[in-house]
Amino acid sequence: SRGIVLVADKLMTECADDQFDAVVLPGGMPGAERLRDSVALTEMLKRQARREDAVTAAICASPAVVLAGHNLLEGKQATCHPGFVDKLPDQSSAESRVVIDGNTVTSRGPGTALEFSLQLVEHLFGKAKMHQVAAPMVVHSSAMPE
Repeated sequence: SRGIVLVADKLMTECADDQFDAVVLPGGMPGAERLRDSVALTEMLKRQARREDAVTAAICASPAVVLAGHNLLEGKQATCHPGFVDKLPDQSSAESRVVIDGNTVTSRGPGTALEFSLQLVEHLFGKAKMHQVAAPMVVHSSAMPE
């Protein structure tokens, strides 16, 4: 959403059938709409959501636009950018900075990105690894997951 160009290592068609420990969706518009409209990504997300050992994560607009847009947040608490909260099926955790519900991790936006990323590290690799990653970044204790 800020004109930053990212170059992928692979096209979706080259890895659509692969399994991943985590699929993490960035936010921003219109990028979230493009993610939502990708048939290959939608199928990947649906497969990911069925696996008990796999994480699905999204930040900013993507929890509401992509995950809720494909009914992947039904029965789950989640959060997203304040401008998209009305699209969440359950808005009870919408004010939270990061929400973990099972293997779904969501966050609000750029201001919560550090907490989101540290929560993902902890969820995937444990608290010790999260602290190891956070330490050289001089992360203040207020930004550390509890």
